[in-house]
Amino acid sequence: MSQQDNSADKTHRAYDSVKQIVMLVLLVFGIRSFVVEPFKIPSGSMIPTLLVGDYVLVSKSSYGVRLPFTGTQLIPTGKPKRGDVIVFRFPDNPSQDFIKRVVGLPGDRIEVIDDVVHVNQKPIDRQTAGEFSYTDYVRGQMVHTNCIHETSEDGLDYRVIYEPGTRARGRRGPWMVPEASYFMMGDNRDNSRDSRMWKNSFVHEDQIKGRAFRIHWSWVVDSSATQYRGFIQDLVHTLVRLVTFQIEEVRWDRIGRSIWTLPGCNRSAGEAN
Repeated sequence: MSQQDNSADKTHRAYDSVKQIVMLVLLVFGIRSFVVEPFKIPSGSMIPTLLVGDYVLVSKSSYGVRLPFTGTQLIPTGKPKRGDVIVFRFPDNPSQDFIKRVVGLPGDRIEVIDDVVHVNQKPIDRQTAGEFSYTDYVRGQMVHTNCIHETSEDGLDYRVIYEPGTRARGRRGPWMVPEASYFMMGDNRDNSRDSRMWKNSFVHEDQIKGRAFRIHWSWVVDSSATQYRGFIQDLVHTLVRLVTFQIEEVRWDRIGRSIWTLPGCNRSAGEAN
């Protein structure tokens, strides 16, 4: 083979390699944009359903196929229901992603009376479901809470927790949910930064990224970390913790579980922040 042929062959192989990398990047981008996207639980606002260090899968097509970045809907496929757990761009700072539970739909009147959520002037169906304890790393103490089994008007069952002797955080309403918008609350009702205290109280449908449906991984890498990180920053931070052997716990019993089949109360969680 001549030197010219050899150079052409190297160029062709380099071109093929670049093309494969570009195709892989486009494939990953397409899957994250239109099919499913991973999301790490960064705080304890969704305890007891989701723990700090859970990695959930988010269905990007549950409520419609949307353009990346803008959120403009291309193909409608459904609407959020009361009780759904969704990931969305934080209304007060769209550069951050939040995860909360849908409490109010467009047109709903939401009010909190004696720690009981009322939807359209009717209290959410609820029953006492035992006690729940977890470590709050922000306050540096074990928290003992009351667990409540709630059932939304759309028939979805889930569990929330309240701290005895404390006053629920945030305003109590009432709030009238605007058209194409949703009222969100965390399951850790006394320790959740949600619609009750945001400057912009409602999540517009264009800000919704998808519905959380399954835990694909769960571990504690740094229980003391509380600041918000973007995807790349969190990946780098986690990799540093891994190579320096700072893994605190792998929760094997949670991996692969649907968020609707996770154990709720009558147990303890080892971490929250």
